[in-house]
Amino acid sequence: MYDFIKELFRLRRYKNNQGRMIRRLTMFGIWLLFAAGAYRCSLMAFAGVPVLNETGAPYVLALVIVVFGVWFGYRIVNWAKFADFLIAVEAEMVKVSWPGQTELYSSTIVVLAVFALFAAMIYIFDLVWVLLFKLTGVV
Repeated sequence: MYDFIKELFRLRRYKNNQGRMIRRLTMFGIWLLFAAGAYRCSLMAFAGVPVLNETGAPYVLALVIVVFGVWFGYRIVNWAKFADFLIAVEAEMVKVSWPGQTELYSSTIVVLAVFALFAAMIYIFDLVWVLLFKLTGVV
């Protein structure tokens, strides 16, 4: 725990050239989450609470959330353990063989057909059970 806290207050980057894309995307995702939280806090000013509107507390809280989010997003992707994980994820994603357009289209058709088949089977089973319960007088 001490190493994690110590790492959060360093300014250096960890393995700067490795896993750049996934680390940037993760950082921007974290920033987006904090920005959404700050926006939600700023909406408290419009909630009709006069004490909050006079002091400007929701806006100050939103600013604090944004500043903390920017700092946290930058530092967490440079934390050694998390950065190594993200670097490994990007290395594995390069190895993935992504399907082409025709394979993706045919696989989608198969999934939708199986889904429709299961939905029809569940509907038929439901009808049969309802009929049996009505015949036996349970329902």
